[in-house]
Amino acid sequence: MEVEEMTLEDKCEHLMNIVVESRKRFGKMCIDYEQKTSLVENKMLNLQIETISNYRFKSKTTVPCIDFDEMEKDLDEFKDALISNQKRIDELKRNLSNTENVVMQLKLDAVGQKLKKPLTAEAMLADAKKKIKS
Repeated sequence: MEVEEMTLEDKCEHLMNIVVESRKRFGKMCIDYEQKTSLVENKMLNLQIETISNYRFKSKTTVPCIDFDEMEKDLDEFKDALISNQKRIDELKRNLSNTENVVMQLKLDAVGQKLKKPLTAEAMLADAKKKIKS
């Protein structure tokens, strides 16, 4: 059958078959292309990772050599300073406690209260009048 003798429906069917076949063929080619590009991309990434992991980086600044004996000496000095400061704090707490006790004793001391009052004759008379009234 030639193209001229075909009916319109046959022509449409023939064209649809061509479209379907080309889609199948190009679809397979696209899938193959995607798989191949993914494989190549993975190989490139693995190569980059391997290259980076094998590369030896040089630091911009050199790391200073640490003298452990000197560091241990510094730590011991720091520890001694902390201990002496802690002793001073404990001593200050004890002195504060003793001072508070002395202040409390002075507040409760009757003789001390009498010494705080003025020793003038007028004050003594006013104090005697208060005692007589009460």
